[in-house]
Amino acid sequence: MRMNRLLGVAPDPSSEASGQGAPTPGRYSIRASLTGLVAACLAPALLVSGYLVHENYGQHRARLERDALLQARGLAAALDREFSGVVSGLRVLSTSPALAVDDLRGFHERARGALAFQIVDNYVMTDRQGRQRVNTLRDFGEPLPETGTPAELQRVFETGKPVVTDMFIGPVTGKPVIAIGVPVFRQGQVVYSLNVGLSLERIAEVLNRLAMPGHWVAAVLDGTGTIVARTRDPEKYVGQKATADVMELLDTEPAEITISSRSMEGIPTYAGLARSSVSNWSVVVGAPRSAVEAGFYRSIAWLLASAAAAFTVGLWVAASLSARISGSMRALVEPALSLGSGSPTEYLPPSRLKETEAVSRAIVQAGRMLNDARRQARHDPLTGLPNRLLFDELASNRLAEAHRHGTSLATLAIDLDRFKAVNDTHGHEAGDTVLIAAASRIAGLLRESDVVARLGGDEFVVLLGDAGQGEAEHVGGKLVAALSAPYPGVVPEVSCSVGIALHPKDGHTVAELCLHADQALYEAKRTGKRRVIVYR
Repeated sequence: MRMNRLLGVAPDPSSEASGQGAPTPGRYSIRASLTGLVAACLAPALLVSGYLVHENYGQHRARLERDALLQARGLAAALDREFSGVVSGLRVLSTSPALAVDDLRGFHERARGALAFQIVDNYVMTDRQGRQRVNTLRDFGEPLPETGTPAELQRVFETGKPVVTDMFIGPVTGKPVIAIGVPVFRQGQVVYSLNVGLSLERIAEVLNRLAMPGHWVAAVLDGTGTIVARTRDPEKYVGQKATADVMELLDTEPAEITISSRSMEGIPTYAGLARSSVSNWSVVVGAPRSAVEAGFYRSIAWLLASAAAAFTVGLWVAASLSARISGSMRALVEPALSLGSGSPTEYLPPSRLKETEAVSRAIVQAGRMLNDARRQARHDPLTGLPNRLLFDELASNRLAEAHRHGTSLATLAIDLDRFKAVNDTHGHEAGDTVLIAAASRIAGLLRESDVVARLGGDEFVVLLGDAGQGEAEHVGGKLVAALSAPYPGVVPEVSCSVGIALHPKDGHTVAELCLHADQALYEAKRTGKRRVIVYR
């Protein structure tokens, strides 16, 4: 009776009356069970996918923060090199003989001449009272400002060490500038501060030397947190203070740090801050968080959409399987009733579930055919060697390993000399025989770890792992000797030329190495054939 109810078969009235048709508690339909199975299978996959999406977001965020800090560190180093170069030039100029005898007119002439050899705007020399004694922007003897010298330059007299000032308004030019000063000694005492004036455009040039993604922003801050140079909208923000969270870091945090911040425009960013090692300046580089968060939210949306689609497909599959199983069970009702009545049927229809066995055999057969098709697609049908598609894949993997381990690779481009004459003299069947023999000779000279492929026609390429120039030339010579040996039944004398390109000297990608190896091969063909040429 339970089977009749489950399969939708009308129950026997007599059994209903006797109470035998009452449903058994704790039983579920096939469709409900399969639906629960679908949900149970999808739930772990959904959780794991969500975890992987979150981990991927974390890795992308960490990489973005690291890249921002690396950019800030590189900009700070470039700024330090610029300052150090200026300080070196100032130190040389501070030893001028004219200063030893206080010949300021003579020093003024030399300082003006030095402007042609150093990228600075002007030279200024101040005394202990901050008065300008020499300024190359004015002719010697013209009145000079007695005020306006930055107070930071007083530290030159106090410490006897170079000083980089914050931004100030130049008393002569009336424009925002910075100054770098070094002491001028006389008999062991600091008598003057020799300074250079640098316009903010000089700092902007340093900032713009390093390439950054277009949507990133970088700024140089002086010791007070004032923006001295900026990659985006400098005319709007130069001269303003940095954002409050960056200002807090300038007095409390270490030399390098990454933070979640907002740019002056209010754009959320992951910012890297690096301090200058020769001044109290800092460099801040901000990468928009949207570069990571947009992908994160997009991945979440794809995950939810995929889960919904998978659950929908699962429900459809569950309904389909339920219908098949129910149909198979219904087919058993009549034979079972016949068996109960004592008149069993002589024919039992096959179960529809047996189709799974046929499907399995079909899938195995299809898998074999697919493997054969893949092999034919990735190997040369004539020689059995890998073709260009498989070579690019294998070479890319070997190149990635070489990058990780710092090892060298060699790419050998091989072309048979006078191969066309074989086809013209004996026909293409003889040419195919030569190609097969050449492939066999090449493979016989290589290690199992090396890669050889036929690119088409009479062109072959070899990738030697962990091989320098010497070993590559040695193998190339062996290949020339082997492929130049006589081919049975072939009259034209066939030889080969080899071009070599080395990683990392000649390229960092498969395409670059193959291009340069081909150029070396062309040179070998042009200069007489039957030789090995290394790319220069």
